[in-house]
Amino acid sequence: MSDQTIARDLTLLATEVDSLEKALVLAKTEQAHESERRKRADAQAEKLRQELRHARRRAKAAERELARLSAGVGANEHRAETTQRGLREQLDQAEQRNKMLQHEVERVEAERHALQENLREVLANLRHAAREARPSGTLAREVDDVTLVSARPRDVGW
Repeated sequence: MSDQTIARDLTLLATEVDSLEKALVLAKTEQAHESERRKRADAQAEKLRQELRHARRRAKAAERELARLSAGVGANEHRAETTQRGLREQLDQAEQRNKMLQHEVERVEAERHALQENLREVLANLRHAAREARPSGTLAREVDDVTLVSARPRDVGW
């Protein structure tokens, strides 16, 4: 081999070594960048895992609270319905008692009115009988002027 061929081969080898060295530097740089991106991605993934665990804990707590509140609402609703039924029954009973008492008041009032009418008729009959029994005109006038029963009805506590 001649010196020129060796020199040319060495130049080619040097160029190839230089290209390989540049490729190696680029690969190492790329690897460093990739390693940095991986570290950031791993850190981001760990952060997201922590946030996910925290979100799951909050979701479980919220589910427990929702279940507790739902049970409370159900119990309150049942209690309200029971109370409402009881109050409606009491109202129905009170309305029936009021109707019965109203009928009783009407009956007693009708009876009182009938007795008052009977009393007026009896008093009229007595006055008439007194007039016929006493021929004197002065005594008959006195009987007409006398009121035996108060015109105002008695208070009976109603």
